[in-house]
Amino acid sequence: MKKIPYGIINYQDLILENYLYIDKTMYLEKLENAGKTLFYLRPGRFGKSLFTSMMYYYYDINSKDLFDKLFNGLFVHKHPTKEKNNYYILSFDFSGINENKQEEGLMNSFKKCVIAGINKFLNNYNFNYEINIDEPADDMIKMFLSYIQGLKLENKLYIIVDEYDNFTNAILEGSADKFIKIVTGTIKSFYANIKIYVKEGVIGRFFATGICPITLDSMTTGFNIATNISNYEEFNSMIGLTHEEVNNLLNEVVEEKNKREEIKQIMIKNYDGYLFNEDAKEKVFNATLVMYLLNFYQLYKSIPKDIMDSNIAFNSGKIDNLIELKNNSFYKELLNEIMKNEHIKGILKNKFDLTRDLESDDIISLLYYFGYLTIESDIYGGYYFKIPNEVMKVLYGNYFTKKLKESGIGYDNKTISEISKELVTGNIDKLNNYVSEVLKKLDNRDFIKIDEKGIKIIYFTMLLNNEYYNVYSEYVSNNGYIDIYLEKKNPNIPNNIMIELKYIKKKDYSEEILKEKIEEGKSQLVSYSKDKRLGNPLKYLVIFVGNELKLLKSIDY
Repeated sequence: MKKIPYGIINYQDLILENYLYIDKTMYLEKLENAGKTLFYLRPGRFGKSLFTSMMYYYYDINSKDLFDKLFNGLFVHKHPTKEKNNYYILSFDFSGINENKQEEGLMNSFKKCVIAGINKFLNNYNFNYEINIDEPADDMIKMFLSYIQGLKLENKLYIIVDEYDNFTNAILEGSADKFIKIVTGTIKSFYANIKIYVKEGVIGRFFATGICPITLDSMTTGFNIATNISNYEEFNSMIGLTHEEVNNLLNEVVEEKNKREEIKQIMIKNYDGYLFNEDAKEKVFNATLVMYLLNFYQLYKSIPKDIMDSNIAFNSGKIDNLIELKNNSFYKELLNEIMKNEHIKGILKNKFDLTRDLESDDIISLLYYFGYLTIESDIYGGYYFKIPNEVMKVLYGNYFTKKLKESGIGYDNKTISEISKELVTGNIDKLNNYVSEVLKKLDNRDFIKIDEKGIKIIYFTMLLNNEYYNVYSEYVSNNGYIDIYLEKKNPNIPNNIMIELKYIKKKDYSEEILKEKIEEGKSQLVSYSKDKRLGNPLKYLVIFVGNELKLLKSIDY
C-alpha cells in the first residue's frame, strides 16, 4: 500500500518513495496557455508547495532523463506539452521568512532565501558565478540575471516562486507604515528587476504562489506584466482536493465501505467547502487536513480525536490580525455578523491601499484569501461569503471567546469542565443555567445582541473545547439544521445530544406564543431525529425569554 504524503512537499521524494499522488499534471498545459507570467493565490496548507515542486521537475532541463520515472501513469506522461524539460529553473522558497517581525530581520531573511535560490541554481547547472552577499537582494538578482544574459543560453529561465508573500504574515500585526516601507522598497525593486529580464527574453516564464493579495498589489506596480489567475474558473481546483480525488484516496486507504463513507462525511463537514469562482461546479477540500486525517487512519486504523491538524490551529492567531488589521473600528460588527449568520455580504477586493483606512470589504476579502471565508454565491455587485467548514468555525469561535474575555465576560474553565461531565450523563441543566448567567452579563454590553442567533453563539463557543463532544452549530441533518448538535468523541459515551433553541423578546411574551414555540421546537426535533446517521440522540428544547431561561424540556419521542 502506498503511503499518505502528509507533510511531503518534494515531488521527486513523493514519487520515488512510494507515496500516493493526486494527479494535477493536467493543469500544466492550462497554465502554459494562460500566460507566461502568472500569480496564483490560495490559502495556506492547500498544497501549493508540492505543486510548484512538481512543476520544477517537469520543466527542468536537467530532469529530462527522469521524466518517465517521475511522471509515468500521470496525465502529462500521455499528453506532454511542448515545453517539457525545456527550462533552467530558478526557484525561490520564501515559506520560512517570517522568523522575525523586525524590519532588519525580515529583510535579512528575504535575502537569505534569494541567496539559497541562486545557489541551488548554480549547483544544479554547474555555472561558475560568485554571489556578492553584501549586496541587497534586489541588486543581487539584477547582477545574477545580467550574468545569465551574458551566457547567451539556448534555453530560457523559468522562475518559480513559492509563498512569495510569506513575510507579510510576520507583519500583519505590525504597522502599515512598516509594511509599506518593506514592500515598496527592496521587495518591489526585486520583482521590477525580474520584469526587466522577462522583457529582455532571458526569463521565459514566471509562476508565483502565495496567499495575501496586499503584497501582490503593492509590488505589481513594479511587476505589472503578471496575470493573477487565482479566481479563474478553470483553476478553481488546481490546488486542493475535489470530491472525486478524496474518494480515490479513501479507496486506497480504507478497506471497509461503511468506514469510507463515515470518514468522507467527517471530512466534508470539517475540511470541505472552498469555492474560488462563483461559476465553478465543485467545492474543494483543504488538502493538508485531508492528508492529516488519512495519514493518522493509515497508521492507527482510527480517526484522530482532534480533527484539527495542529499546524492549522497554530495559525489561528492570523484571524485576529486580519479582522483587527490597522485597528479598524468595525471588527466587532464583522465578527458578529459572520458568527451569527455564518455568511456576510461583501465585494471581493483585489487591490489594497494600506496608506488609507481599510473598509469592511477589505477585511472580508482578506479573510477570503486566507481561507477563513469562501464564496457562497454571487449577488449584484459582489458576493455572499460564508465560513467554509467546521474547522474554520472553531477558529472564529475561539476568537470570539477571546474577545469576550477581553471585554470582561470570560467563561470559567472549571465550570465548563463540570458542565461537560454532566452532559455525558444527559443532564444539561447546569449548561443552560450558565448560559443564562453569561447572557445577563452581556445584556448591558454592545458586543453581541441577545437574540436566538446570539444565544446559539454562546452555546457553541462555550462548548467548543470540551473533551467529550464535538460541537456543531447549524448541523445539517436530512430534514433541516440542528441549532446545537453534540457528537460524542468516545463510543463509550451513551448519547449524542441535540438542542433546539427558541427565543422570545420580553415585550412579546405570552403563554400563547410560548405554546407555539414549544410545538414548533418539538416538531423540528422529531423531524431531525429521522436522520438515521444521528443514531438516537437525546433531544432538548430550550426556550429563553430575554436573557432568562424559561423552559428546558426533554423530547422523548
